[in-house]
Amino acid sequence: MAKFSKPNFKIKLFIFTLCIFPINTKISYAQNIENSAFKKCVINAAHSAIAKGANSEKAMFAIKDIYAPNDEIIALSKVQPETNMKIWDYLAFAIDDERASDGINAINQYNVFLNDLENKTGVDKATIIGVWGMETNYGNIVGKRNIIDALSTLGCTKNRRAKYFKSELIAAIKIEASGHVPHDKFVGSWAGAFGQTQFMPSSFLRLAMDGNNDGIKNIIEEPKDALASTANFLAKSGWISGQEWGFEIIPQNYKSPSSRTYKKPISYWKSHNFMRADGKELPQYGNFGLVKPAGQNGPWFLVGKNFDAVYSYNPAISYALAVNLISDRIKGSKGIYGQWPTDDLGLSRAQKREIQIILSKNGYDIGPIDGIIGKKAIQAIEQFFKDRNLDYNGRIGTKTYIIILKYS
Repeated sequence: MAKFSKPNFKIKLFIFTLCIFPINTKISYAQNIENSAFKKCVINAAHSAIAKGANSEKAMFAIKDIYAPNDEIIALSKVQPETNMKIWDYLAFAIDDERASDGINAINQYNVFLNDLENKTGVDKATIIGVWGMETNYGNIVGKRNIIDALSTLGCTKNRRAKYFKSELIAAIKIEASGHVPHDKFVGSWAGAFGQTQFMPSSFLRLAMDGNNDGIKNIIEEPKDALASTANFLAKSGWISGQEWGFEIIPQNYKSPSSRTYKKPISYWKSHNFMRADGKELPQYGNFGLVKPAGQNGPWFLVGKNFDAVYSYNPAISYALAVNLISDRIKGSKGIYGQWPTDDLGLSRAQKREIQIILSKNGYDIGPIDGIIGKKAIQAIEQFFKDRNLDYNGRIGTKTYIIILKYS
């Protein structure tokens, strides 16, 4: 009887990949090998979720449509985040009249629920609403990318943070398998954050709350669940009930060390003759750090522990300032008193929409009129200036806004 040698490893692997993927001349052998490794990684994540208590059938159902990395997610992950946006540009749209007005409406709509939440957690209801407003514009922009797909791509391909995203993928599979989010509604940002107040899956598992008492923590579709979860997050991050997050102060001739973490007793700041920009008295107690988001010549802020709690939600000074300043505006404050060191301030969303409307009426393709100046709108602005033989420096601020109004 003739003897046959065993097929070598490469041949067996090639046969294996053909079993998983249909033959397609556009997909190379190397791509098949790569995708088989990707699929194996995703399956392992599902098995890990099952080992952590997820229902086996539902966990496997969560990954049933995940076969290969999502090229769009890979591309987005390689784009460097905007790091050079001036603080006055960021805050111009972050704390504009529209966001403040919408925040007041949100408080009125959920006032009874928010009062109860504030009593239970100690967290200021306007700050909870401020997070909602900053994260998704009060639930209007929650993201549209499949969370399991996004985290599979980020966690199971070559990525400097693959280990982190793989752990988030496991958490996401467990969330879906637990029934908190419907399979076809589990969408959010390309980086895996989801819900009306944008939780990463691991944070959801630790801190999500059932705000409407229906037994499900659906922070995507149910605002009360999202708001309760955010309050719990801030409370667990060290929120101190009854204490101000901080306040704007009148700049002084003070050049000693300053930062969010360099906190001193309020008596220290009083000894340096610091005064509040709103004319109120400084608090009697508490430790505060000095923040100068635009340097020595812009507005200054003393920030306390509650500022830090918001900072832990999204670790950026600009974000924490935006949430806290919009919460103050919701409660009736003026906003920022000091002047930014520029003669070309940023634009509110209403002003950006006005630009979009003018460009559209003049026949330029600007995409949707949404108060967000995207690629099409930028190209249209450039062409608008070119068509009128006007110099354009590439900046979209009040100077550009005024010129567009003038020459429209």
